[in-house]
Amino acid sequence: MPVEDVRAASQRAARRSQILEAAKHVFSEAGYHGASIHAIIERAEIARGTFYLYFESKEAVFGAVLDEAMTGLRRRIVRIETGLGARSPKDQLTDMVSSLLEFVVADRPLATVLLSSSSTPDAEAAARLAAFYTEVRSVIALSLETGVQIGLLRRCDPELTAAALLGLVRGIVEHCVSRGESPPIEDVTRELIDLALVGVLAR
Repeated sequence: MPVEDVRAASQRAARRSQILEAAKHVFSEAGYHGASIHAIIERAEIARGTFYLYFESKEAVFGAVLDEAMTGLRRRIVRIETGLGARSPKDQLTDMVSSLLEFVVADRPLATVLLSSSSTPDAEAAARLAAFYTEVRSVIALSLETGVQIGLLRRCDPELTAAALLGLVRGIVEHCVSRGESPPIEDVTRELIDLALVGVLAR
């Protein structure tokens, strides 16, 4: 690809990311209903025509924010290695969960948007968030099935357990985001892993 084309593609990607970052902040501050394309344009400091080069509507840019979040989550979900010389499955799982929590909790605007599914009055936003969480549950369920196959986890109902774990994670993220200063991610991860693998009974 010619250098000019590479540069143009890079500039388009940067501009799209700029709009998504602005939209994420606007949605987190005003909610889907209160957000407007005008507010996103002002936040991104771009012309209205520039916005429409990338997104056709508020719904489209909202969906793109969720798609970016899903891509980020999937990038951090890696298969547990069990071969010779591999670290313990629990240590690998701890690193993966820590990375996932850091990705969401450190980005408070994103976390606020993801937590808004229970409060948004807009049917289109609620449906888009519901689809997002359906995909997240399916990813968790697949990970659970893999964990059972390699002997790390007991046999369970993947769908029910995935729903329970997602609720647990959402509760933890909400707790972290609602505080002025989030507790250290390593502490949050340790509690989450212990609760998921051991429960709350005294050992």
